[in-house]
Amino acid sequence: MSKKRKLLSVLTSAVLVASLSMSLALVGCNGGGPARTDDEMFNVTPGVLTVGSDCDYPPFVEMQGDKPVGFEPEMLQAIADEIGLELEYLPPQNFDTILASVASGTKMDIGVSSFTINDERKQLVDFSLPYFDSNQAAVALINTDYKTAMDFDGMVVGAQSGTTGADWVRENLTSSGTTLKEFNQASELMASLVAGDIQAAFFDEPAAAQYVATSYTNAHIVEVIPTGEQYGIAVSQDNPALLQAINDAMIAIKKNGTFDKIFLKYFPDLTPPSFGV
Repeated sequence: MSKKRKLLSVLTSAVLVASLSMSLALVGCNGGGPARTDDEMFNVTPGVLTVGSDCDYPPFVEMQGDKPVGFEPEMLQAIADEIGLELEYLPPQNFDTILASVASGTKMDIGVSSFTINDERKQLVDFSLPYFDSNQAAVALINTDYKTAMDFDGMVVGAQSGTTGADWVRENLTSSGTTLKEFNQASELMASLVAGDIQAAFFDEPAAAQYVATSYTNAHIVEVIPTGEQYGIAVSQDNPALLQAINDAMIAIKKNGTFDKIFLKYFPDLTPPSFGV
């Protein structure tokens, strides 16, 4: 064999070995369970997953002292553990500012505040796999004779600012004289109802059911409105690796039973979503 051929053979062998080593390394990084992507690829503060929420929507989330508790914090803790990040909640935010903050990517990594996935919001942020199915509810005081949500057409009603409950009122209660008052938090909305400032409160049925069963027992759900909504975790459109890691983690905690355990702790009468698993 000539020297040139021998040198070419050595170089070719070296390239093949390097390529094989790289392929094995990639298989090792991605085999079994969710992909563990580097913090730099996530575009997050190293080791931390920062969450924005209004923290006023039991049983999904509420403040217990200075700590957020409920279904969403427990779900997020399981997701963060699966990815390998520390979960950190910001102080409670105004609901209608969270998605813009997520989109900007400067204040929080994700927004988790029972956000309904819809086309308008998807223009601003990306959403994870849906983790909850919901409908709207019309809530009034128990000493009233209202039978349906449409009975409030032409009246003064309330909803949380920036929510699909407020959207439903604007789209359906269109008679002259209908006034929609908007509130920063659901607890403020319910307080206004009890005070007689509004005749009905419109918001998500699971939270409405929790409020009337616990804090506001002098109110009741007049009608559940079948809107067929689904909640998702909001992620910046500039952070696709984080979105993928969250989705992978959601599938992983579904497969190992963690998600269903958390879900049924708060919603024992409902069926957990499948995530396609």
